[in-house]
Amino acid sequence: MTPARRDHPAAALLAGRRSRRETVKLAAAGLALPALALGQRAALAQDETYQVAYLTPGLNVPFWKYLSDGIKQQAERDAAESGASITVTDYDSRNDAGTQLQNAQDAITAGVALIILSPTDSSSAPTVLELAQENNVPVVIADIGTDEGEYVSFVISTNEQGAYEAGQVLVEKMAENGCEGGDIAMVTISQARLNGQNRTRGITRAIEEGGGEIVQFLQSEDYTRAEAQTQTSDLLSANPDICGFFTQHDEAALGALTAIEESGRAEDLVFASFDGSPESVELIRQGKLVAASMQQPVLMGRIAMEVGLAHLRGEAVEAETSVPTILVTPDNLADVEAQLADTVFPAEGGAATPSV
Repeated sequence: MTPARRDHPAAALLAGRRSRRETVKLAAAGLALPALALGQRAALAQDETYQVAYLTPGLNVPFWKYLSDGIKQQAERDAAESGASITVTDYDSRNDAGTQLQNAQDAITAGVALIILSPTDSSSAPTVLELAQENNVPVVIADIGTDEGEYVSFVISTNEQGAYEAGQVLVEKMAENGCEGGDIAMVTISQARLNGQNRTRGITRAIEEGGGEIVQFLQSEDYTRAEAQTQTSDLLSANPDICGFFTQHDEAALGALTAIEESGRAEDLVFASFDGSPESVELIRQGKLVAASMQQPVLMGRIAMEVGLAHLRGEAVEAETSVPTILVTPDNLADVEAQLADTVFPAEGGAATPSV
């Protein structure tokens, strides 16, 4: 998998390449990635007009709405600083690869200058990338990943490490609950996605290090609470001896909790998750969720837009930016809550409204 890298004479004006860690810190602080000085950027951007398409798997999933908010926040910030005119349009793929490909075609026909792509899955992404490349439209991938193909940059969470950290807390709490070395079941995102494979790898490592195993998991298809509730009920019925439960996305966590409470096992089954929402924060506050490794979708969206605009302006950009997850537990919630409201999910009234 070889990202497309296009250098430009303007790159000579750069002060140098920063590390990915520095890049994430700068983006979190609302500062520019390695780029031209603000005065130079403003001079170059006065007459710039950019149409940007965000191809999202499905706006029925809050995570993608949050990522869209981050994209639009950064577009607004850049426009205010540079004077450029930047329009962002969301294309909802409704969790269907064929729809996403058609959305890509529609966006290209509309004359977009940049595509920010969150693939429906990694195996279908190369087709979208090929179409964009044929039409000379640069692509920044935001989350999930691709099996192959050319793109400008890839913004991704530390999926394996995040799942591993949440799994460690799960193992610890199961032992405290009198079930050391216990087994778990889980609801996952699609294992056709690279991020799904990495989350499964991380949680598996944590559980096996604790002496247990994942006895069964079911994959989400429509990513709704109702689906997860049904899947969790089925898993609990088929595996009555499990001591823990793990979910890999927000809606699954909320649906799973309903099923766990209905089963009467809320007191003895230890529950942890990956991803975060305002509702899952409340579950952590109440002690119903022992841990959640939360991605930072708003920050990811900001970085994706910043990288895309830098590329359009002829600047060299990082081939990949790794955005760390935030491990949230009842013990540290008060310390990280302000950060969650900024980079994980938008504070009320503080984010752009996604358009479908």
